[in-house]
Amino acid sequence: MYSKLAFGNVKKSMKDFTVYFLTLTFGVCLFYVFNSIGSQEAMLKINESQKSIIEMLQMAISSLSVFIAVILGFLVIYANRFLIKRRKKELGLYLCLGMDKRQVSKVLIIETLFIGVFALAAGLLAGVFLSQGLAAVTAKMFMVEMKEFTFVFSGEAFIKTIIYFAVIFLIVMIFNTFSISKVKVIELLTANKKNEALKVKKLGVSVVLFLISVVCIGFAYHCIRENGMMQTDDQFWMSIIFGTIGTFLFFLSLSGFFLRILKTNKKFYYRKLNMFILRQINSKITTTFVSMTLLCLMLLVAIGVFSTGAGLATTMGRDMKKATPYDVSYVKYFPEDEKNSEVKTDMRKEFKSKGIDMNKFVDKSCMISTRLYEKLKFKIFLNGRDKLVDYPKGVKASMEKSSPEIIGLSDYNEAMRKQGKQTISLKSDEYAVNCNFENMRKLWEDVCKDRVEIKMGGKALTAKSSMIDSTYYSASALPMDMGTLIVPDDVAKKIPVHTVVYNCQLKGDAEENTHKLSKLMESVYPNKTMEERNKAPYHTAIYKVEMIEQSAGLSTVITYIAIYIGAVFLITCAAVLALQQLSENSDNVERYNLLRKIGADERMINHAMLAQIVIYFMVPLSLALVHSYIGVKVASNVISTLGNVNAFNGILASGGAILVIYGGYMLATYLGSKAVIKDKNR
Repeated sequence: MYSKLAFGNVKKSMKDFTVYFLTLTFGVCLFYVFNSIGSQEAMLKINESQKSIIEMLQMAISSLSVFIAVILGFLVIYANRFLIKRRKKELGLYLCLGMDKRQVSKVLIIETLFIGVFALAAGLLAGVFLSQGLAAVTAKMFMVEMKEFTFVFSGEAFIKTIIYFAVIFLIVMIFNTFSISKVKVIELLTANKKNEALKVKKLGVSVVLFLISVVCIGFAYHCIRENGMMQTDDQFWMSIIFGTIGTFLFFLSLSGFFLRILKTNKKFYYRKLNMFILRQINSKITTTFVSMTLLCLMLLVAIGVFSTGAGLATTMGRDMKKATPYDVSYVKYFPEDEKNSEVKTDMRKEFKSKGIDMNKFVDKSCMISTRLYEKLKFKIFLNGRDKLVDYPKGVKASMEKSSPEIIGLSDYNEAMRKQGKQTISLKSDEYAVNCNFENMRKLWEDVCKDRVEIKMGGKALTAKSSMIDSTYYSASALPMDMGTLIVPDDVAKKIPVHTVVYNCQLKGDAEENTHKLSKLMESVYPNKTMEERNKAPYHTAIYKVEMIEQSAGLSTVITYIAIYIGAVFLITCAAVLALQQLSENSDNVERYNLLRKIGADERMINHAMLAQIVIYFMVPLSLALVHSYIGVKVASNVISTLGNVNAFNGILASGGAILVIYGGYMLATYLGSKAVIKDKNR
């Protein structure tokens, strides 16, 4: 009997359960898809390095899934609470007809099971099929081919999804039972007639709270811009605390003067159904300012993660060829306190003495040295030009104390010849600037334009009028030369050596020879201890193939985590807003019927309902967009320490996600509310 009643209730209230059901299905689908990533390697042609990155991604997703499950758990409980609230009158009638609270709880438990099982089945089915397409995306991001298409089913992800959501549904059942056991029959029967009291009644108090909120938010912006997200100090935590307090006070104060200010414009206020729309919105903000605060902050995280995640992934995938002009560069570093201007290091001879014949692998090579002149600091070049470098004050202060790398003209030209690029010439009293790091270009271009003079090795040198943009050894996966001074050889010889670099272009299949050479070097120079590392002829080996693999892998990790967090947070916020509006519009059926009786046609009523939904969805999103503008801008400065960030891609990604997810829920809410009002009007 209970099962039949529960099934009938679900079937009868299908429109009410649609958003709830779809949200559960989306959550299950996302959970399975991202937890099944580890099984995709069966379809991909990947090496050990890429395999380890997939394992790292799987571990990160697995850990993150615990947090995601908690978020989804709160969403399910919150959504279920609204559904129970909407059905309080119905549940009260059950009690009046002779059912006891235990029996009503049993009906609710069976209803939850029905919805949960169907949502779990639909989500898992969608997730299994979507995960097949994700394998193709993974292959593209890892820059590898697919062996062949194989239908992959992840048993581990399947079981994990069932367990996590089973726990969530169990908690929901306990919550429902507890809610029914504590409530009185009269409260259930009169729930839809209760009005929420205005939290802040006086206009003056509301205005003061609003001004305080603006001050708090402004101070939070100031703190985060000064901190630059470079360290988690007091300034960082103050930005979080004051930002949260300011957001809370903003929504708390909004209902106190929102309506009163709009009422001053009589022409607008009394036009069509504006009075009804504004009073409905004002009433809703009054009762949901706490949830509005939480949703706004969650939207901030979602937008920030999407934007910066996509921006960082794009940054790491660009300019790879430019950053790694050689197949391999072996680098040996020398301590700053070592004052040798001539270092007798020949890596080729040292490799040969250990039985490594580089002639078998290397087609073209060159040995170059870079140098550091401690007396020459970046401060000289930043003086009067610090605005050309968009970094926080702390970073600029640290930069001022550092010294740019220096390379002799002969070494630089030799590196260019091996790349087949044009060499340069210098006058005896001239130096050139090489910079391929986008964020420092404006500074060095201005230095060259002003022909800044420096003193080095007892000689005055003037900057060459044009800046050079090249790479003289493979240092990393990104162009990271923040500024190297190319000086005449007679000046370079007087400056202590900082690094010795052995650049190599490999023969034949570069990828195959890279892996062979890498394994050979590791077997001869294991570098497991500091002593072994110091004895080796090089400290770091930068292999182009490995850099590309690692960059692609890390880009994939960042992108997937950004999508996972961003999508879940967006779905959560949109679902909560949708459920609140559906519940509100269902409770307001009588009000809409009154509008019909006083002459409002269906078009006006639908427009009024759409306006409420759009405004209600946009209120937390608008403030979140303002917050995220500051947050993404500061985060982009942090990312820019790795290279120039294409912010447009990140903004486009977050905009697309908001349009699809947020806009989709907004449309579903409108259609659902429209159906509820029509059905109850018949």
